Amino acid sequence: MPNMKLRLPAYHVGSVLPERLRARIDWQFLCCLLCLALTAGCGGMPMAGLHPEYPPAEKGFFALWTDYVTVDSLQPTLRWQPFPRPEDVKADKSGNLNRIQEIRYELRVWKTITGSSGELVYSRRGLMFARHQLEEPLEPATKYLWSVRARFVLDGNPRVTEWGLAGFLLQGEVVPNPSCFRFQTAKKLE
Repeated sequence: MPNMKLRLPAYHVGSVLPERLRARIDWQFLCCLLCLALTAGCGGMPMAGLHPEYPPAEKGFFALWTDYVTVDSLQPTLRWQPFPRPEDVKADKSGNLNRIQEIRYELRVWKTITGSSGELVYSRRGLMFARHQLEEPLEPATKYLWSVRARFVLDGNPRVTEWGLAGFLLQGEVVPNPSCFRFQTAKKLE
């Protein structure tokens, strides 16, 4: 049997695709972009770590990151999901969660500098509850980033969850980063 080769039409560099093929590729590309845009703006927002309860993480339709939600005080009470989270309990088939001890939370708040990074202005470690009222007042009319994580002991070894993030997740990056939770303080009342 002779060696047969499949011959495809050759397009030299600089030639264009046939009109029907180009139109089909454009249509598929537009459909993919539309699907990505709709899924980015609809349904559940991507989150990592412990989810915030107050201030909530809210995101605009086509936004990559969460909005700056206005809080009701210069010393807001930040609240977050307790650890272990419901999805942790559901996924725990081997009973590891029963061996967890000494759950404490670490909270950090940064005053924004460029909108995506910040200067650390508040930090607490060893918090026993999934909420904390800031002990020092923040500046009025100012944007802040914040995040929280759980520290615990499993089988005598210290462990830590990842930092809480929302929106376009930049996991593995240092905090603060644009994926941190966001809030802003109101203007000073006269």
